Amino acid sequence: MKKLLALMLVLFLTVVLVAGCGGSQNNQQGQQEEQQQEQGGQEQQQAAYEDGTYYAEEKEFSQQGWKGVMTVIVKDGKITNVFYDEVNQEGKLKSFDPEYGPRMKEKSGTTPVEAFAKLEQSLIDKQDPEAVDTVTGATHTSEAFKALAAEALKGSPVQATGGLKDGIYKAAEADFDDHGWKAMAAIVVKDGKIQSAFFDEINKEDGHYKSVDEDYAKRMEASSGQTPAKAAEALTKSLVEKQDVNQVDAVSGATGTSNKFKTLMNEALSLAK
Repeated sequence: MKKLLALMLVLFLTVVLVAGCGGSQNNQQGQQEEQQQEQGGQEQQQAAYEDGTYYAEEKEFSQQGWKGVMTVIVKDGKITNVFYDEVNQEGKLKSFDPEYGPRMKEKSGTTPVEAFAKLEQSLIDKQDPEAVDTVTGATHTSEAFKALAAEALKGSPVQATGGLKDGIYKAAEADFDDHGWKAMAAIVVKDGKIQSAFFDEINKEDGHYKSVDEDYAKRMEASSGQTPAKAAEALTKSLVEKQDVNQVDAVSGATGTSNKFKTLMNEALSLAK
């Protein structure tokens, strides 16, 4: 009798173990299939992007007077470049507003330049507007960015007219120079022509712009008769008028600024062709 009970117990445990292993294998198999489906879906979505330049802008200005504009460049089926900014009714870009940045930094801990850069890189990394990480201190901007990216990618690639593709294009120096400055530039192209251009340099220490640095302007004007703000204005105006950065004359007393301007604008324009 004891032998029979022992045998039955062994059989029972065997059945339980087999069933457990089978269930575990089924669960593992199910999880693997689910992961493969998710990966396949992501790859399918990423592969769905047609090469080209995509552009979108919000239809209305916000109550604060801004609206988002975005260019997304796709190469070999992948998002390679993203340029986002917000423009006001005067045509000025938020990332080049020397007063807006410090106010936003004090209130939320970030600036338009910092927030936009993080959002742009996140889209390049994730390849999916919905997966873009929200930037702390810029929640509304993050949501607007995601929506505009999705809208742009649903459209058709922009066709070049007059040699340039409509959109916003940016370029910036990779690192701060020995004096703690980093130059950045942007152009807005409409109907195949450069509609507006922007240039400034941002400070590494506190993020203020060289164009509004009064001490720097006084020193530069005393030594060369020029200021950063006047030089940037002359260079951007010349580019819009001549529509060719190679035809822009260097500003007397601001050779370094002129060289930075031309280098960055050439980079930005190369992406608009």
